[in-house]
Amino acid sequence: MSVEIYALFSYAFTAAIALFMIAIVVLLNKLMGGSDSEGGEQ
Repeated sequence: MSVEIYALFSYAFTAAIALFMIAIVVLLNKLMGGSDSEGGEQ
């Protein structure tokens, strides 16, 4: 496997993990009742 393919794959994998973690945090925030949190992202 070439270096370019490996770099592209690792970058896509890292982006997927980051989006997955953000989705988990948002889901937990909704489940816990996001109105209580003082995040202020709206």
